[in-house]
Amino acid sequence: MSGLLRLYPPAWRARYGDEMASLLEDRPPTARERLDLVRGAVDAWLHPAEASLVPIVAALAGGGLWTVVASAVLIQPAPFDWPGYFIDVVPLATLAVAFLLVAAIGCALRAGEASSRAVAVGMGMLVAGYLAWIGMLAGTASGVVSGPALGAAQTAAMLGTIAIGLILVRARSEPIGWLLLLAPVALLVPSTTMWLGFGMAWTAIGVAMWRDRQHRNDSPLLGA
Repeated sequence: MSGLLRLYPPAWRARYGDEMASLLEDRPPTARERLDLVRGAVDAWLHPAEASLVPIVAALAGGGLWTVVASAVLIQPAPFDWPGYFIDVVPLATLAVAFLLVAAIGCALRAGEASSRAVAVGMGMLVAGYLAWIGMLAGTASGVVSGPALGAAQTAAMLGTIAIGLILVRARSEPIGWLLLLAPVALLVPSTTMWLGFGMAWTAIGVAMWRDRQHRNDSPLLGA
């Protein structure tokens, strides 16, 4: 059980670790409860109530890397063969999408308890889409994935992002929700130039989350 608790952030363990360890010792968890503990660890690392830096750094890194990829594609003549841009940028794009997956999960957790079923469905769409996108990009770098397969995975990831954006807009009407709606539109438009918009939108999401974190830290009520 101590291994499961080590998945949680140090601050969480310092506050709740001893109590949780005692509870687990008195009544060992079932397999389902173990899974809930793992999910709880992910939530503890990413949930905005803890003012975590993880999704902020992930959004800034992913947005920045994607902007670099888009810039590299734009300044070079596009090759005629698949994938239509230099294969050298694919590993960097894959890393960018991996960062954005972490950032997107952090955004989804901002919805809190509101519309929990909708959040669960949106989160499932988002995670499945981004994992498929990462897999298809890796396959593209290896030369074993076709254009339609990569496009389908990318579209699935964007639909998951849109779902989370709609939930946030409905729940809080916050800028992050609107940016989550803007970013997929920029990527789904069939124009390489719009790739820059996708990267910059995610960078803006990172900045918005950072400003929200600063506001939470400065607020006496939230800090209590």
